Amino acid sequence: SAASHSWESWCCQCYSAPKDAAASHETARIELPSRQADDRQRPSASTAAETLGHRYSSPKRGGQDRRATDYEDFNSVYYDLLTDFYEYGLGQSFHFAPRAPNESFSASIARYEHYIAHMLGLRPGMRVLDLGCGVGGPLREIARFSGAHIVGVNLNGYQIQRARRQTDDVGLSHLADFLESDFMSIDLPDGSFDAVYAIEATCHAPDRVGVFSEARRLLKPGGCFASYE
Repeated sequence: SAASHSWESWCCQCYSAPKDAAASHETARIELPSRQADDRQRPSASTAAETLGHRYSSPKRGGQDRRATDYEDFNSVYYDLLTDFYEYGLGQSFHFAPRAPNESFSASIARYEHYIAHMLGLRPGMRVLDLGCGVGGPLREIARFSGAHIVGVNLNGYQIQRARRQTDDVGLSHLADFLESDFMSIDLPDGSFDAVYAIEATCHAPDRVGVFSEARRLLKPGGCFASYE
């Protein structure tokens, strides 16, 4: 209903390819930059909290100006501190969803993720980008539902470690890759993906035009971008 979606913003934007440049849906995996080792140690909660307080607290809005200029460092330290709390409270999908009558929380989350796959027309053989993938909960659900191959991008190394391990655990590694990267500047060629989506992630971008421009660059002609915020 309109009321149940009143707090939700939905965006699905497309641009058309020339008729003679229609992209084919290849099944080959994208060659990603070399992955960093997964044995790096995450800072302790006390260290992360101390770092946040020292660098970003101030009498004016908690150091808001510096959060914008140091966004990579701020977001990385923030999620070093809070990722385990997020998983404890929300599970592996770090977002909310409108709930239908008698619908469980987990069912509403899955339906919300299936809807974005439906709107993008995802199917086996497509290559898809998840901007700000967290620990990969939505990515795994969408890959399982659609059969598309999805690359998740996240600048927080601890969340990337969690995402890879959880994806291995459920046997979906053949449909997923993860790249530790700032989604404002991703080291992949233009036109690498058939579709791009972001779920409650672009709010962390210091410049919304920048992250949307990067999504546009990475899309094949005729591809679609979808976002929940």
